[in-house]
Amino acid sequence: SWTTHKKYLTAYKLIIIIISMNVGGMMIVSRIKYSPLYLKAKTELVKMIKKGDFENNKLPPEDKLSEMLGISRSTIREALITLDREGIITKKQGIGNLIHKSTLEVKMRIDLVQDFIKLLENGGYKASVKRINSGWIDNISQFEIKIPSIKDKKYFLNEFLYLANNQPAILATNIIPESALNMPLQNKGIPFNSFKGFFNLLSKHTNEELSHSITRFIPSKVDMKISEILKIKENEPIIKREEFYYGIFDKLICCSEITFHPSLVNLTIVRKLD
Repeated sequence: SWTTHKKYLTAYKLIIIIISMNVGGMMIVSRIKYSPLYLKAKTELVKMIKKGDFENNKLPPEDKLSEMLGISRSTIREALITLDREGIITKKQGIGNLIHKSTLEVKMRIDLVQDFIKLLENGGYKASVKRINSGWIDNISQFEIKIPSIKDKKYFLNEFLYLANNQPAILATNIIPESALNMPLQNKGIPFNSFKGFFNLLSKHTNEELSHSITRFIPSKVDMKISEILKIKENEPIIKREEFYYGIFDKLICCSEITFHPSLVNLTIVRKLD
C-alpha cells in the first residue's frame, strides 16, 4: 500500500557503495539510486489524473492533494514540478495546475524513455533483447555513423536486437574506440542480453561515468544487413538515430547507430511551448 511505501522510503535517498578495485591504481565508485518518494507521488498523481474528472481541468490545491494522498506538501510540490516538466500539467501562478490528459495518451516518448525495453513495453509490446554480435573490428567504414575527432585503428563492436512480440524491432549497433578503454574488453565480459549492463561495464572499463549523449537523426535506406535482421524490404527509406556518449570528463566513450522498424516503432516527443 501507499502507506507502507511511506514508512520505508526516505525522500531523495541515495546509497553510495564504494568498491575499491585495483584497476590502474584507481578507485571505481558505483552509485545505486533508489526511487525518491516524489516519484511514487508522481505515479499516484498520474493515476488520479487518468481516473478523475476535475473542475475547470485543474488539479486540487497542493494542501488538498497532500490530504487526499497522505503525502507531505513538499513531496507533492516536487512531483508536480516533474509533471510540469514532462508536459502532463502546466503550473500557472494565480490559476493552479492545469491538466493535459492528451500527453498521457502518447506512447513511445523518447524525451522520457531512454531504455528500449521500456520504450517497446510502453508501446504495448512484450519486449526482449539479445546480443547478436560483438568483437574487435579494424574499421567502421561499413557503418554510416561518422565518429567525430577520433581515428582509432581498432574498435569494439557490440550489437543488440530488440524484439517486440518476438518480432525484430530495433537494431542497436554500439562502437567503442580502443582509445576510450583503459583496460581490455573481451566478449566473455559483455552482458549477453542487457544494454544497460553493457554501459555499466563500459563505465568500469573506462573508469569514467557516462555523463550525457548527443543524438542526431539522419535519413537513410535499408541495406542488405538491416533487411535481413529487421525483416524490412531492401532500399526502403528509414530514419536512423546516431548517438554519441560522453563521460563526465567529456571524453567520447561510445557511439551508437540505431535503426527502428518503421512499422513497429513510432517514436514521439512532447514539447513544452512555454
